[in-house]
Amino acid sequence: MTEEEEDKLLALRDFMLKSNKAKANIVDQSHLQDSTQKGVIDLAALGISGRQVDLVKTKQESDDKRARKHVKQDSNVNEEWKSMFGSLEPSNIPQPMSKGHGQTTEQEIVQTGKPLRSESSAGICAPLSSSPQAADGTVVQARKPTIQVLSSIASPSTYQLRITTCKTELQQLIQQKREQCNAERIAKQMMENAEWESKPPPTGWHPKGLLVAHLHEHKSAVNRIRVSDEHSIFATCSNDGTVKIWNSQKMEGKTTTTRSILTYPRIGGRVTTLTFCQGSHYLAIASDNGAIQLLGIEASKLPKSPKILPIQSRFLDQKDDGCVVDMHHFNSGSQSVLTYATVNGSLVGWDLRSSNNAWILKHDLRLGLITSFAVDIHQCWLCIGTSSGTMACWDMRFQLPISSHSHPSRARIRRLLMHPLSQSWVIAAVQGNNEVSMWDMETGDRRFTLWASSAPPLSEQQPSPHSVHGIYCSPADGNPILLTAGSDMKIRFWDLAYPERSYVVAGGSSGPSVSYYRKIIEGTEVVQEIQNKQKVGPTDETPRRGPESLPVGHHDIITDIATFQTTQGFIVTASRDGIVKVWK
Repeated sequence: MTEEEEDKLLALRDFMLKSNKAKANIVDQSHLQDSTQKGVIDLAALGISGRQVDLVKTKQESDDKRARKHVKQDSNVNEEWKSMFGSLEPSNIPQPMSKGHGQTTEQEIVQTGKPLRSESSAGICAPLSSSPQAADGTVVQARKPTIQVLSSIASPSTYQLRITTCKTELQQLIQQKREQCNAERIAKQMMENAEWESKPPPTGWHPKGLLVAHLHEHKSAVNRIRVSDEHSIFATCSNDGTVKIWNSQKMEGKTTTTRSILTYPRIGGRVTTLTFCQGSHYLAIASDNGAIQLLGIEASKLPKSPKILPIQSRFLDQKDDGCVVDMHHFNSGSQSVLTYATVNGSLVGWDLRSSNNAWILKHDLRLGLITSFAVDIHQCWLCIGTSSGTMACWDMRFQLPISSHSHPSRARIRRLLMHPLSQSWVIAAVQGNNEVSMWDMETGDRRFTLWASSAPPLSEQQPSPHSVHGIYCSPADGNPILLTAGSDMKIRFWDLAYPERSYVVAGGSSGPSVSYYRKIIEGTEVVQEIQNKQKVGPTDETPRRGPESLPVGHHDIITDIATFQTTQGFIVTASRDGIVKVWK
C-alpha cells in the first residue's frame, strides 16, 4: 500500500467509522423488528429487571435489622460501583500492598474501595508523587490509571445527592401508593358490607294500621320524611319553609306529648327535600330558592334537646341550575358525598369533607326534566327518572351514561328506588293507575308490576288518575316487602314473595274489600288489586249501625312514607295538608 493510498484512507476515516456504526445498528435492530412492529417493548430483552413493592403488608424493620441488611447488601456490591460510589467499610482498614514492589497497583486500588473517602485522597496522592522504582530500573505504570480513578471521584457528593434524592422520591411514591391502596380497600370493604338499612323491620312484620300519633305542626304541604340511621329521630320538611325533627321514642303512644323537639326555619323558600348524613350527626336540606344547607345536630344524648348549627351552605343559580328536586348521601370511605339533582339537569356530587365537587354529571334535557334518582348500594351506578318517563343510568366510576329506557306510555316517573335483591333492577312509581314497576336496566324489560287500578293491567289508558307518591322497600330476610302511598290516600302493604298476602293498611275502610291476584302479561309478572263485589241482601236483614267515627286516614294526597323501629315497627306518613301520622 502506497503512501498516497494511506492518505486517502486516513481522509475517509470518519466516514468509514460512521458507515460501519450504521451497519452495526441495522444488524442489531433486525431481530427486534417483529416486536417493534407489534408495539411491544420487551424489558427482558433490554436487560431491565422489574421490581415490586407490597402495598398491603408493610414491613416495619428495626434499626439494627436495617443496618445489618444494608451492610450485607454493600458487601455484595460490584467492585467497580464501590470505586465510584464508595463503600461503607471503615476508613482505618489498611490498604493491601504489592508483594513484589511494595507499591499499590491499579487493581488493588480499585478493590479497596477507599478512593471514595475524601480524607483518604491525600494518602492516595502521596505515593504517586514519590513512587519508588523497581529492581530492574522500570517505573510501575500505576500513575495513569490512578489519575483516572481520581477524576471519576472528583465530585462524590453529586452522585450521593442524586442517589439520596431518588431514594426519597421512591419512598414518597411508595407511601402515596400505599395510602391510595388503603383508601381503596376501605372503600371496597364498606361497599361489600353495605346494608340496605341499619334497622330492618322485625321478621313477619305486618302493620295493622292503628293510628298512634297525629302531628299537625306544619302549616303547608310536607314534601319529605327521612329517618336517621339509628332510628332515634326522623325529620320532615314542608312548603312552609321549616324543617322539624321528631323523637321516634315518643311515637309509641305511651306519652301524651308528641310535639317536635326542634324546628329550623332559617333557609327561606319552600323546603323541597332533605337527607341525613353520617348517621344522625348532620342533616342536609334544600329549598326551591336554590339554597342548600348542611346542618350539624349537636346533642349530648340524642334525641334529647338537640341543637342545630349551620355548617356549610351553597346557593345555586336559578337560571343555570334551578332548584334541587332530590338528594341522597353516601360515604365512599375517602369521601363523604352529598348528591343532589337539579331541575335543569345537573347531578352534582358534593364532597362534604373538602367542600368541593367530587364530580358533576350533565343530564340530557331532551330525555325530560329530572324528577327523582337513586344510587346503587355499592355506589357503582345510579339511575335518573324524568318527567317524560325515561330512566337513564350512569356509571359512577367513570361518570359516563350507560343506557336509558322509557316507559311505554311516557308517564312521569314520580319516585325511584333500587331493588333490594336484584342489583340491576330499579323500582319506579309512575303517573297514573297507581303503577309501581320493577325494571331490569340491563335489558330494559319491565319484569314486575304492582297495579292498583280498575284499568286493564299494563294498558296505556288511565281511567284511574291516582299515582303513588311515596315508596318504602325492605329486603326482609329474602322476602321483600313494599309500602306505597299516594293520591288515593291509601297505604298498601305489598308482599313481593307472596303477592296474595298483600293488603291495604289504612285509608280503605270506607270502600269495598280488595283481593290481589298474580298473572303473567307479555312476559311481565303483574300483581293486580281487584275490588270484591259487595253482597246486597234484603234491607230488613241489614243490621242498624251505630254512630260512625271519623276515618283515621289522611284527607289529602299522601306525599311520602317511611318506617322506623323502636320497640316495634312503625310507619310514618305525611300529606299535602301538612299532617304527619304514625301507624303501627
